[in-house]
Formats: sequence, structure tokens, C-alpha cells
Amino acid sequence: MRLRRPAVWLAGLILPAAAIAQGNLTSNPSNPPDIDCSLGFEALRAAVQALPSAQTGEGSGFDVVMVSRPDVWRAEISITTSWHPAYPAVTMRTFRKQVTGVWTAQSKSCGYGDQGQFAALVEQMKAGDKALTDASRAAVDRAKASKSPLAPPN
Repeated sequence: MRLRRPAVWLAGLILPAAAIAQGNLTSNPSNPPDIDCSLGFEALRAAVQALPSAQTGEGSGFDVVMVSRPDVWRAEISITTSWHPAYPAVTMRTFRKQVTGVWTAQSKSCGYGDQGQFAALVEQMKAGDKALTDASRAAVDRAKASKSPLAPPN
């Protein structure tokens, strides 16, 4: 009987925090979700994994959750696995389609472990944001350049 109390207490703590976190993540479905680092790793992970209409996957030391509003925005939320050097951490890369047709990438990260490893992860995310945005901008520029000047605008 004694073993149940800590488990019940822990569930009583995590489940409401997950519900609050999910509310923060999905407050307006027309906008991409946001992650609140103050919730802590476990509550944030639970909320992310419970997002409605999410697709999940794994790769490179992360559990990945993807949500989107097609042709407007998409978000990739990555949760480090226990063997990742920056564990425990959560990152979110949000892609937004601009009126110019360029998709911009912007990241937000929450680190709860080794701050040196987390800083390296943040630098990788920022460099990736720039590379992805630049590649999208180049693709839009190439598409514009290949259009006839007499073609109607779309």
C-alpha cells in the first residue's frame, strides 16, 4: 500500500501539468503550438505527445512530434531520448509560409540537463533555421526567375 502513494501523488502532479501544458500548446489551432519551458521536461513531453492530429517518429536521438496547418505553418517538436548528449531537452522548429512564398524556420528550445550540451544543440538548431530559410528563399527566387515576364501573377 505504501508504494501506491508516491505513484498516485506523482500522477496527481503530472496529469494536471500535462493538461495545462497541452492547453498552452493548442490554445489556437490556427497558430502553431508553443512550448512553455517553465512546465519542466516530463510535463512538456506528456503535453507534446498528447497533441491532437500529431504525427510521431524517431530519429537521431529524438522522439519527434509533427503538427501542421497545411500551406500555412508546421511545427516539429523534438524530445531528446535518454542517450542524447543534451538530454533532457525539448526543441521546436516552426515553419511559417510568408506572403512571398518563402517558408521561414524559427526554433525554440528548453534544456534541463547539461547546459554545455544544450548550448551546442541550440546552435545547431539556429544554424538549421538559417539554412532551411535560405534554401526556401532560393527555391522561390529560382521559380520566379524561370517564369515568363508575360505570365500572370499567382
